[in-house]
Amino acid sequence: MLKKGRKWVACGSLAVSMVLLPETMDAEGPDDPAPSINPEDPNGKSVLFDNTHGQTAGQADWVIDGAFSEFAEGIADNGYAVDELRQTEPISIDDLEPYDVFIIPEANIPFKSGEQEAMAEYTENGGSIFFISDHYNADRNLNRWDSSEIMNGYRRGAYDNPTKGMEDDEVFSEAMEGVESSDWLADEFGIRFRYNAPGTVTADQIETPDETFGITEGVEEAAMHAGSTLAVTDPEKAKGIVYLPDGLTESDKWGPSVDEGIYHGGGEEEGPFAAIAKKQDGKAAFIGDSSPVEDATPKYRNEQTGDPKTTYDGFQEADDAELLLNMVDWLAEQEDYQTFSETNITLDNPSPLLSKEIPEQSEQPEPEPWSQPDSGYEWYDQSTFANGAYGAEEDPVPEPEYAFEYPDTLPAGEAFTLTVTIDGLNPGQTVSGYDTGIYLDGGQQVAQVQNEDGSWPAGYGYSEEFSVTAGENGTAVKERTVRLQEGAEGQANLRLRESGNNLYTTTVTIGENGEDDGSGGPQLVSIEQARGTADGNDVTVEGVITSDPGTFGGQGFYLQDETGGIYVYQQDSGFEKGQQVRITGGLTTYQGMKEIDSVSSIEVQGTQDLPDYETVNTLDGSYQAERVTIEGGTVQNMEEYYNAFEFDLHAAGEVTRVRVDNRTNISFDDFTSQVQEGDQVSVSGIASIFGETYQLLPLAAADIEEYGSAPEITAPDTTVFDITKTEEIPVEVNDEDGGPVSVTSQIEEQEWDGAPVLSPLQLTPGDYELIVTAEDETGRTSKRSFSIEMELGMDRIDELVQLGESQGYIKDGKTADRLERKAENVQRAKNNPSRDGKWNALLHQMEAQAGKKVEKTFLSYWKK
Repeated sequence: MLKKGRKWVACGSLAVSMVLLPETMDAEGPDDPAPSINPEDPNGKSVLFDNTHGQTAGQADWVIDGAFSEFAEGIADNGYAVDELRQTEPISIDDLEPYDVFIIPEANIPFKSGEQEAMAEYTENGGSIFFISDHYNADRNLNRWDSSEIMNGYRRGAYDNPTKGMEDDEVFSEAMEGVESSDWLADEFGIRFRYNAPGTVTADQIETPDETFGITEGVEEAAMHAGSTLAVTDPEKAKGIVYLPDGLTESDKWGPSVDEGIYHGGGEEEGPFAAIAKKQDGKAAFIGDSSPVEDATPKYRNEQTGDPKTTYDGFQEADDAELLLNMVDWLAEQEDYQTFSETNITLDNPSPLLSKEIPEQSEQPEPEPWSQPDSGYEWYDQSTFANGAYGAEEDPVPEPEYAFEYPDTLPAGEAFTLTVTIDGLNPGQTVSGYDTGIYLDGGQQVAQVQNEDGSWPAGYGYSEEFSVTAGENGTAVKERTVRLQEGAEGQANLRLRESGNNLYTTTVTIGENGEDDGSGGPQLVSIEQARGTADGNDVTVEGVITSDPGTFGGQGFYLQDETGGIYVYQQDSGFEKGQQVRITGGLTTYQGMKEIDSVSSIEVQGTQDLPDYETVNTLDGSYQAERVTIEGGTVQNMEEYYNAFEFDLHAAGEVTRVRVDNRTNISFDDFTSQVQEGDQVSVSGIASIFGETYQLLPLAAADIEEYGSAPEITAPDTTVFDITKTEEIPVEVNDEDGGPVSVTSQIEEQEWDGAPVLSPLQLTPGDYELIVTAEDETGRTSKRSFSIEMELGMDRIDELVQLGESQGYIKDGKTADRLERKAENVQRAKNNPSRDGKWNALLHQMEAQAGKKVEKTFLSYWKK
């Protein structure tokens, strides 16, 4: 899973030249030197990643210099030396003993009995293993073994024959030699990966840190994107630490699941998403999905097809990184107890099991493999792998590089020369079927390309097809004479095709130069122009942030200027709704939504009032990613999901789907206590799309208003406030009759006439309910409840220390000085793991002084 476009790189001076650089990968294999990552500040411990069991099969790229690189680098940032195990021999105890932790990313080739024995011995002697699996039916190399089956030790429905259904050449291959069926994982570690397949689910049932040896410190949720859970079979050995929500149904399963997908309704009975185990002197950890671990930087080509891979940028989602790095820290720590019954943690109950979850009673729901491999590809024979795959014999065949050269500004009504350059062909190679054209957003063609005989076409459109022939260096050059339609102006799209297939599209300017931001990167364009630019191109746009970052995942947000809106998918914190920002990044389309991802820079230009809501009757794509309002619609078909609720809004003969994400803090219970099916409401929010469904996304409770009658209470645009500042929450009340209105506001036991004004440290960090009551002169009353969040901004923790001293929470200046220095150390930390360590040091210092030189109540303000 990945939202990623190809990169287009600009070069040239007097003319503009846009070049597509192909991705390059070396043909590395098990006989080549393995990569390693050396920490800047070593802690004396080391971690080994397995790459001997098909970790690069199919779309997987689970290597420390590929799509597991962010995880591996995070481990190294915490002081560990990180190595990759690559070899052709089976894993032995000698391979593992030098390392504190052995990580097995989603294996696709089964373990031999001798390898299982080596891993068991390794843990008994004090080593630790981290098993990273995936959902059932994730057979990436089509060898009939899924990662969950490989970890467990047996195939579903093939317990009595691990080679069931295989051809003779597979049965007698070296890869299958020594593979035997057993309930190995349950026997050795008291746990078993289930063969279920929940889809996109946020795991938010987290065991407290005192029940997980501190592993879940700072972890509130983990993201699953098609994975599995585990069944605890021996609670003295194994314990769950992260669970999926309760109330899951078959509708929550992964779409292609081969059975019901959800076995026990979610929650504790579905089994843990992440778990730990203790085996004599060693330990183990488990997680049922590779999505939280992977990032969007695959290294190798698909071993079957030779195509570039796409992977999902999940490591920075939710609290995935925190959870995974904490698990590695725990695994690397040597502890004396042999089982969990010797500790103070609460032991789990054994997980309930369906009859088909008993190894000997399991059945194959469908014949395996799930699809037939391409002709010539053999999963057990690296000599059949496509060029550029891990283990292949040759580098990938390079893709041609396409380039246009043209004037900086294309003159409307005048002829100019367009040069097409194609690199990477074979010397003397001739390729036919190319054509080129220039069109405006919306598809209107505005160019005529002169024919080979010197004539001009009658209309505007793509050129006649032409051929190119490469020279001795593999480069072909073709010049075309082009003239543009009179009156054409602004941004347009220049495209090269081959036999009707799009090869390369870039944005050009007709009639006047675009604004140059002086960075040497893409020219600044309007959001409307960016939306009309082909995916894969980089753009620079400027606009105001219209949604709180993170409301719809990661730290993403919606951006709008006077011409349009767009979603920005990014992970950096520190941005706020209402900021004017300039962004450079790549364009992509995800589930129909035009987005900017692969963000290379975000510059805050200041703050700006949010754009007014545009009143519409329905959504059809015209206002995609913009702030809109649908007035006086009738509510129908309300449905609640685990992470949202939705309803249809019928207005002016049209129907619009409204989706309310739970991260907006709009409660379904609160909503249904005030709004019933058949009620009329006005809904404001962001116009969006998912798949083929246009959606309206409210951002706060006040975005869903009763239509007419009582005074209208408008929630503040900003719902997050800093505990260290004087904050006036700008509640607005409007009466359509224009008469006087009395307003009272209440947060917990505190009440204000009018909008609330919070003084520094009046509230501790956390979520609060703001209740606003408005009464007009006729006695009509409106009462609205809004969720606000009080937060401690990382950039304000030094101010918190100063306030603590000034308000008497810190009792002497020396203690305040020490705490302020520690706060500044946190703020200057270079990365998240370092920041977390310094943060914990600050908290420990305060806790040590609590009740002495620091009031105990002051600790309640220190919540990240």
